Amino acid sequence: MFKFFLKIHMKKSPIKLINLSFSAIMVLLTVTGFFVFLFTDLMSDRVFGIKRYVLAFLFIAYAIYRGYRMMNLFKDEKNKN
Repeated sequence: MFKFFLKIHMKKSPIKLINLSFSAIMVLLTVTGFFVFLFTDLMSDRVFGIKRYVLAFLFIAYAIYRGYRMMNLFKDEKNKN
């Protein structure tokens, strides 16, 4: 997978490379936010009850959305080659 990732990046324009990198970082950050809000006490004094679960759901939904967009970008690039 990593070799495929590097092979695709070598052929991309800088704009596509930035888009892919930003997507990967956002997926990692939002998945981390999901786990933090669901399984820790971080900000429990401000975000509590159902708000906490809604925020965790929004984090994971956004991570799935960004991951889906990133996968489509990979598939499009793979089909071009």
